[in-house]
Amino acid sequence: MRIITLGPKGTFSHEAVLGYCQQAEVIFKPTVWDVFEGTASGEGELGMVPIENSITGSVGFTLDALLHFNLSIKAETVLPIKHNLAGWGEVNQIKVVYAHPQTHAQCTTFLRTRLCGVEIIETSSNAKSAEMLAQQTNPEHAAIIPTIAAQIYNLKLLVRNIQDSKFNVTRFVVVGQEDSPERTGRDKTSLVIYPVADRPGILCEMLEEFKIRNINLTKIESRPSGKLGDYIFYIDCEGHRQDPHLAEALQKIEAKAAFLKILGSYPKMC
Repeated sequence: MRIITLGPKGTFSHEAVLGYCQQAEVIFKPTVWDVFEGTASGEGELGMVPIENSITGSVGFTLDALLHFNLSIKAETVLPIKHNLAGWGEVNQIKVVYAHPQTHAQCTTFLRTRLCGVEIIETSSNAKSAEMLAQQTNPEHAAIIPTIAAQIYNLKLLVRNIQDSKFNVTRFVVVGQEDSPERTGRDKTSLVIYPVADRPGILCEMLEEFKIRNINLTKIESRPSGKLGDYIFYIDCEGHRQDPHLAEALQKIEAKAAFLKILGSYPKMC
């Protein structure tokens, strides 16, 4: 099976794909949009992209691509995010650290307490941080990378698990061209709604359709529609689109919405 994801090799996305399907042929793309385009064109059977992190929140590029492309969420997977300090010398020798901006933000406590004053060189990906370190053997240089990158680039890990939060996890979604998987009895449905009019209480009225049917919402988030002050809403709820009570709720909501798109129903992992 060919699965498209964010590259280069050695990223957390790469690790998530291998955790989902170890035998997958992995195709790497530079952006989320490229992953969706490759999946939509049939270059790969599936695409896997990050959709939210427990520390930094939702990935806007993924939400926008889910709305734009006619692809369905087939599955979700959750990956614990563990950052490691790799280098050629000792920790007290380090003066320069390569780090992706988001990785840098998630390891500030360690950097402030153990590597105060070092120069941080921001990179385009965690794999790029590993690659830059692998290209030289200066003991004053280090990188913050995932374990998979250390294995691929044969790098020495000086300190493991330097992330600020032990609860740091990223949720990934698997997208494909086929319809949603069949009901399992433990499912989640993701959808987008755009209210038909901006008036007091319209969102409450739509959400009430979930409440009266005892449907639990696990996430609701607004995103700009492209018009200033105008928003669309992304919702995750428990249940499958084929469940009678959820199907009825969606039908009622669609009557009150200018736009409703079901992004997919799939087995719930979190």
